[in-house]
Amino acid sequence: LKKKTVQIKDEKENSPMMHTPPKLDISSSLMKKSPMMGSPVVNLLARASPLSAEKIHKSGDVLGQVISMLSDTSSPQEQVLGIKALALFAKESPNDPSWERKFALVLNCLIDQIRGVPSRDADVFARVLQSPPKQLNSCQQVQHLFLQGVRSLLQFVPGHVQREDVRSIVRCMLECTENAPFEVVHTSEQALQNLISGNHPEVCFEELLPYTTGEEVEEALQRPRCNTLSSNTSNPAKLLSTLRTMRYLIDKIPTDSLRKALPPLMQLFQTTLSHSSVDLRKATVFILVEIHFVLGDELILDEFTDSQRQLVGIYINRHDKTTPKQDQRSALHPIAA
Repeated sequence: LKKKTVQIKDEKENSPMMHTPPKLDISSSLMKKSPMMGSPVVNLLARASPLSAEKIHKSGDVLGQVISMLSDTSSPQEQVLGIKALALFAKESPNDPSWERKFALVLNCLIDQIRGVPSRDADVFARVLQSPPKQLNSCQQVQHLFLQGVRSLLQFVPGHVQREDVRSIVRCMLECTENAPFEVVHTSEQALQNLISGNHPEVCFEELLPYTTGEEVEEALQRPRCNTLSSNTSNPAKLLSTLRTMRYLIDKIPTDSLRKALPPLMQLFQTTLSHSSVDLRKATVFILVEIHFVLGDELILDEFTDSQRQLVGIYINRHDKTTPKQDQRSALHPIAA
């Protein structure tokens, strides 16, 4: 019996089923299939679905079908399918010649749908979504889906954004941040970052500047420190998203454009650094650090309070320590506290 047990054990060890198969290089194979990487959420949206979006993807006029499916006359099921087909096509075929002719049409269609969300039957639409964020109501779920469609365009085919498109995108994304939950605000801000990572950084900067002024901000500048902006808006949404976005533009625009815009911005920063919102103070500090990195000692904080200068100086010193020496500007000097 012992001899028979040993024989069976030897047979199992020599069996081809017992050998460990060679490991597959999964990461390299995935990279070959995905010529351009996007955010995890947009990549999930662009995942191939053999029974739905994949069929549209294999058709002749993908963008023509998508535009038709995103129209007001389409059912919620068709519109959801159109968004998925659009993300899939943008990810897998960013160089298709049809983008040249129909990019603007698709973009305008998405923006129109985002702005029209409050007037549609959002409950019916939201029920079509397979896994919407639980924290969002029906209107927000629909808006979030179309925002992901805009992000897919800006991530995968950013080269087709024209100067005239920038204003529409900036305005729409900032409008979406008003009284919106985190998911919608985050997606809108990420779309803006996708936008400024592509072409026309100076145009993006010019389009953002008007959102640093206006009645709400002007009133805030006239009020005493630490009592600025209305208490009902602890986070002034458009202004906060504007500053968060502008931070990533500072080193992309001509220094002359930055110098020209600086005086009114510095007035605003004095107010936002005294605001009760931690997020707004943080966004202000980060943008001041970026300005200092570009302009060096041209950035003068004499009108700021001692505590404000000290706070900004701390973050500038941290920025200097984490930036490779070869990348630092010769004019960079810490601001005295």
